[in-house]
Amino acid sequence: MAKDDVFSFDLRGFEKTLTRIERQVLPQAQAGLLNSIAFGARKSLLAYADKTIQGKPTAWTRKGFVVDKATPESLEAVVRIQPQQATYITYLINGGVRRKGDVGTTPYDVLTDAPDGEKNAFGNLKRGYLKRIARQAKAEKTKRARLATKRAKVRAAGKPTGPARWAANNAAGKPGIFFGRIGNQKGYWQRATKRDGDYNLKLLARMSDEAIYKPTFRWDDTISASIKSSDLVTIHSAEITRALRKLNDD
Repeated sequence: MAKDDVFSFDLRGFEKTLTRIERQVLPQAQAGLLNSIAFGARKSLLAYADKTIQGKPTAWTRKGFVVDKATPESLEAVVRIQPQQATYITYLINGGVRRKGDVGTTPYDVLTDAPDGEKNAFGNLKRGYLKRIARQAKAEKTKRARLATKRAKVRAAGKPTGPARWAANNAAGKPGIFFGRIGNQKGYWQRATKRDGDYNLKLLARMSDEAIYKPTFRWDDTISASIKSSDLVTIHSAEITRALRKLNDD
């Protein structure tokens, strides 16, 4: 009759190892998974910003998209925007009312509209447009003031004022730009040009005391799409392998 084989196991070492794995490996792997998801979402948000913000976001704006990493002690990863950048990006994400004096406005006005040709497909104003026309209007105002002073002098001297008039000093012949209120609309205007017997002003930028924004930046949807497209099982397995390797090295 064959002898029965009896096997016995000392589980104390295994239990200690299992406890160490539970205490170190699993939390590290979970933190790694959360961080991978968060950084993937950040990458997707920046890619979306490149598509929706005219001229792409500046380096300063991109630095505002950050991740607060998860740790084994705090299993929470957060994708957020730094406070300074958030002061204006929040209007693109959440909508709301921006008032004069807020970030991205002047102490006196806030842009509320511009010609469609100066907007991108998402309705955002092309970068640099407002600064350009404001600079042109300021330069023209200064030049016209100088010409007015010159006309007064030549008129007082009994000389013709023609050479000191705007038309004579506008070699390009382009209509000028000025800031002012016409009727109930305040903003930057292109001066009147004669068309079909009529003189028409063109509103280049409407300015108001406040502007109402609708959400155009799909923050939540972009993050959700990023998570859905991630291979979470593979990522988690890789994080477990990395945590086990680190445990063995220790």
